[in-house]
Amino acid sequence: MTARAGLRETLLDHSDHQACRNVWQAVTGESEAVLPDYVETMRATDGAVALVAQDGAADVYARFSKGRFEHLTLWPPWTIGGVDHTDRAGLESYLADTSNLRPIPHDDTPFASPKTLGSMSHRIWP
Repeated sequence: MTARAGLRETLLDHSDHQACRNVWQAVTGESEAVLPDYVETMRATDGAVALVAQDGAADVYARFSKGRFEHLTLWPPWTIGGVDHTDRAGLESYLADTSNLRPIPHDDTPFASPKTLGSMSHRIWP
């Protein structure tokens, strides 16, 4: 299954939630979703949908897991620039300064492979 098909399936499974419908319409180009819709979609799908954005050359991944929001910044080539846990407002504030925000299946993020993140622990940039 492609990432888009997985994302579509997850969003359709949660289509009773307005934020999920807004995000799907943004993915298909029918309309635009606002940042709170993207963040709420992560919570509404219980973390099955994550977000990725760009902060300069870095990729920023965000997820909802175990009742909290987390974000991870990766600088090429695979250097961890920061990992943080925050609340909803804190994540929205952080993501407001990023570009190219888009939803992705959680399984397509570095969070999905704790071994991969663990192997990069020596590459944390202060």
